[in-house]
Amino acid sequence: MDRLLLLITVIGIVYVALLVFVSSSSKQERYLIRLGLRWNGLGERVQGDRLQQLLNDSGLSISARKITLFRYSAALIYLITQVVSDFIRSNSFSIYDPLIALLILVISSPMRYLPFGWVLTWLHQKTVIKKDGELISFIRLYENNRLRKRGYAQFGTFCGSTAGHFQYIRQDLYELSERAVDEGVEGAIEWFCAKFPDNHSFINDIRSILLATEGMDDDTEAANYLREQGKIISKISSDQYLKKWSFIGDLSTIINVIPSIATFLMIVAMAMQYILLIKGNFNGVGMFQ
Repeated sequence: MDRLLLLITVIGIVYVALLVFVSSSSKQERYLIRLGLRWNGLGERVQGDRLQQLLNDSGLSISARKITLFRYSAALIYLITQVVSDFIRSNSFSIYDPLIALLILVISSPMRYLPFGWVLTWLHQKTVIKKDGELISFIRLYENNRLRKRGYAQFGTFCGSTAGHFQYIRQDLYELSERAVDEGVEGAIEWFCAKFPDNHSFINDIRSILLATEGMDDDTEAANYLREQGKIISKISSDQYLKKWSFIGDLSTIINVIPSIATFLMIVAMAMQYILLIKGNFNGVGMFQ
């Protein structure tokens, strides 16, 4: 109890001194501005470009600075809470407290094979599948637009009008529409396709179809070319469908295996408890010594 009162007294003295220090409104404003600048400066130092890229690839609109500050703040708050609790209770310092704080940092690390990193990787794969699905839908809409017998919308106008129907490539399509008007269709298509990774499974096919079709002055020739490329587009759609369901199948397999593993571990734990119970009841028998 004495330690608790001592701790409350120290906190009270520090708080009163802080109030006296920032008693005037001008000092309060300067202090808050300075504190905010230091906090933002700390966030800029701990912000990782790689973590921000992982968050963006995962479809999470969260700042890497906030994630990093939350990680270290959680570990530090836990450690301070445990130290204060041990001080109040007059307990000796436990080595497990810093280890648990370190465990919080490890679990929340964005590295690939750690829990948080695995979640980011899974979200990234999910986002890639959905983004590829929207790209296939876009090329399907483009095909239908160019095959219209009563005329079609120009490429820039078409991209701008269809962008609102998508979630993951919406901003890219809006910018593609603007670039098609300002820089030309060919340069805009090259820019759009460069937004995808070099090892993308079908972005080169999309680039070839768009460039070849938009490079044809004869509408009939362009329509015939698109009909010939319909098989490639159908194959891309089929491969994407199989990829999507393969991803869902892997996730379903993991979910189905978890109960089996839990049941096996439960049986092993019960068997060990039974052996320990028998050994405790017959501790004097030689065969159990």
